[in-house]
Amino acid sequence: MDTQALKALIDLFGRAPLRELEIEEGGQTLKITRSEQASAPASPASPLSSPQSALAESSSVETGASTSATQPEAPPEAARVVTAPMYGTLHLSPSPDAPPFVSVGDTLSVGQQIGLIEAMKVFTPVKSEVAGRIEAILVTDGSEVEADQPLMRLS
Repeated sequence: MDTQALKALIDLFGRAPLRELEIEEGGQTLKITRSEQASAPASPASPLSSPQSALAESSSVETGASTSATQPEAPPEAARVVTAPMYGTLHLSPSPDAPPFVSVGDTLSVGQQIGLIEAMKVFTPVKSEVAGRIEAILVTDGSEVEADQPLMRLS
């Protein structure tokens, strides 16, 4: 299994309400599990910041060895940036011939869709978690993005 497919699976698992995922390909088995504590829904007072931080805190990936990692805290200015929720190809418009979801100068509201991320032929809407005016779009349409990569800077 290639690295991109593995990253996409981990991102999708982090967003899914699954406790365990096991995939066998070419004689190799990949097993991703989530601890009991992480399978309970997050309380409204303490939502998880991203699927990746939830995955890093509460699950292990087994391919012969267990691994775990922690995410560093984001700097305070990150509150004014819209970030990618997962790894994949970013689409800034709903189709190639359609206008973009948003443009520089537009005012965003919380929950407004700003694009789509395609991973493993699945399109996931990217929605803003902060409100503000778009000061800059930091990525190009069709580019590959990493989880938590800044996509737009707001003022």
